[in-house]
Amino acid sequence: MPLRTIYDTHKMLNAYTHAQLARYTHAWLHSHTEEISPLGKITESGKLLAYVLDAETLLIKDLLEFETFEFKTDTEFSNKSQIVTARMPNIEHDDFVICKCAGDTVFIGICENYASDSDSEAYTITLLQKENLFSRPIFIVNEALISSTGIEDFIAQAITDNWINSGDAMLDRSYLTVNAITHTPIAAKVSTTVSLTDGAYNLKTYLGNALEFYSIYVDFDFTVDNKLIITVYRDTQAAESIDVLLTDISGYEETYSVDALTKINVRWDQMEQGADEPIATYYRTYYMLANRSITTDGTDPNRALGATKSMVIEAETEDEMYQKVIDEFAKNSYSHKINFSLYMDSKLYDYRNFYIGRTTNIKTKSGVRSSLVTARTITSNSRFTNISFGKLKVTLIEKIRGKQS
Repeated sequence: MPLRTIYDTHKMLNAYTHAQLARYTHAWLHSHTEEISPLGKITESGKLLAYVLDAETLLIKDLLEFETFEFKTDTEFSNKSQIVTARMPNIEHDDFVICKCAGDTVFIGICENYASDSDSEAYTITLLQKENLFSRPIFIVNEALISSTGIEDFIAQAITDNWINSGDAMLDRSYLTVNAITHTPIAAKVSTTVSLTDGAYNLKTYLGNALEFYSIYVDFDFTVDNKLIITVYRDTQAAESIDVLLTDISGYEETYSVDALTKINVRWDQMEQGADEPIATYYRTYYMLANRSITTDGTDPNRALGATKSMVIEAETEDEMYQKVIDEFAKNSYSHKINFSLYMDSKLYDYRNFYIGRTTNIKTKSGVRSSLVTARTITSNSRFTNISFGKLKVTLIEKIRGKQS
């Protein structure tokens, strides 16, 4: 159907776009990435189209062509993307924007705003990452699900209680359905994973930390009957491997700090639900070893040298207390960063495999680094995608061990 014909009636527009949308139902479940179509081949494979979906109904409001774009994703869901259209869009704040090429989805975002300057007829639409749908402070409810059934079930219930069945007809989104398809019990309270403000937490921030700490993903699936299915699950994919010495990689940079936390003195105040004072107090000391494991044996010859911290942990169980210790040691990962650009038409590596949160083994001149994709940028003016990594625990400890010896 010619593009001009599509604009003839709103009914025909809806029929066409929903047929297109049906093509990518469940497409993300095992890829954790919106980029189904290789963006490196966009100019050869067809036009870029942006489908604007009404935030309240999911009905399609507009269909826009665009050529200029910058798609940015990260584990904190804070980076913003942009597309530039040749005409004024029919779009409002919070509307969904589904960017497609040749029938396949390349990006999904939420409209923050759009603007045009006086010297241009083009309009720039700024897009938030789709997880910002859940950027709202909420109270902690059903926390026991995290350790008893699974963190995925806790997230699904939080979405149901606050975005589907909150009782506020103005804010509830009747088109939403949420499913937890994996179940991973974790001995951690909400406050272990995210900071609280006045007893509440931001679900978007919690989702970002759950992605980094526990490999928990939240996927969006728009269906032909104007529904949005949210799927919560844990990634069990094996680590991707890449050699940065090959010609398809450019701009390799690595930075690190040897100031890592390797010893934690803990005062554990064992709490009872509803009690203001601990029922018992215990003292523990934990050490990080060169192989990334944690021990209570301070005489272990494989202890890593680094900083010491003392902290008070309020927890009902020892497992919950220990999980907080693990999460505190995990913060060392931010001391080591890797960044490089990958050629998107590479015959060796499919850039779509390096999605946000994917564990990766990076081969460098000095050895193999075990890492995590924490940010990625794709633009219309480059055939390379910029990828950032963090959480290089092994490398960091190796450097500490080297310094110690």
